[in-house]
Amino acid sequence: MDSFFIYREPFEEVCHCYTQPEQPSAFSSLTALNGREGFVIAPFSCHTNDKVYLLDGPKGISVVLPLDGSEGFEAIPDWQDDAVLTASSIAYREDYHNDFCHFHSELERNTFRKLVLARSVIEQKDEHMSPRDIFLNACSMYPRSYIALFYTPATGMWLIASPEILLRGDANGYQTMALAGTMRYAGEDMRWSDKNREEQQLVTDYIRTCLQPFAMEITESEPYTTRAAHLAHLRTDFRFLLKDRQRLGTFLTAFHPTPAVCGIPKDKAQQFILSNEQLNRGYYSGFSGLLGENGTAKLYVTLRCMQLSRSACRLYAGGGLLKDSIEENEWLETESKLDTMRKLLIRD
Repeated sequence: MDSFFIYREPFEEVCHCYTQPEQPSAFSSLTALNGREGFVIAPFSCHTNDKVYLLDGPKGISVVLPLDGSEGFEAIPDWQDDAVLTASSIAYREDYHNDFCHFHSELERNTFRKLVLARSVIEQKDEHMSPRDIFLNACSMYPRSYIALFYTPATGMWLIASPEILLRGDANGYQTMALAGTMRYAGEDMRWSDKNREEQQLVTDYIRTCLQPFAMEITESEPYTTRAAHLAHLRTDFRFLLKDRQRLGTFLTAFHPTPAVCGIPKDKAQQFILSNEQLNRGYYSGFSGLLGENGTAKLYVTLRCMQLSRSACRLYAGGGLLKDSIEENEWLETESKLDTMRKLLIRD
């Protein structure tokens, strides 16, 4: 099976399909992306066995397809991965409790200001429901989200329906966002708890500080409510110019992972998560998307995602913990996020 990368940006009425017969380029650091072009698949951490992959083969083929199914959908592979996905104990409530207690104790000691705790769950799927079906379901159900389906022999097959821009733009300017806090969507005038506002402010402060060495003409919006399927988040938009568009990999090394998926302080939190979280995140809470010519970027955080196989899918979700976080509330938040993916596995 050739490696491929298929995506649709928010509100687009077409999808972009790229396949290549060559093995993707593999890197052990994000700085290796400096000056390169292609479709990037990056993990939560490069300090693991999970590498950064770039689909950039000279024999690659790109097509653009309308989403109404009128033509060309054979370009979206119908092939299914036979990988065996085994249930992880982190799916069970008791093990989440143990992880929560461990993470929360560090927050109470003021070792961290924020930590993100993730979990996964295995869901069986109809073997006749193809990745193509699930991708098109996601495009239809979640028009506000970035939808991507990709496969390489090393990563396996993943489906993403993400509300979060990591870096998007070109020579005319870039944008990113601080996205944090989660509630059931109930209109634009929702009332947010102090915990959600504090969590979102921590992410905003981090991004503002992180941009300073790399960007100029930085503008920042006020936080506002944004919708992502049946959920809502607090969002602050940043717009800026990058000082050096040929060193996006260096910028991404400093910028990723943000506190929206990791914690504060960043490096110490990332190492704590890698050492103590029972889940191997792999490409969950990494990022993916296009690196184009002259520094063009369309990169999104790998949230609301699943790893696909013929008979089952591993779904991922996480939530930001602060000192005053309540375990049951955090558990229910992850369940709401997992429901975004579960709905894609239901046939009409």
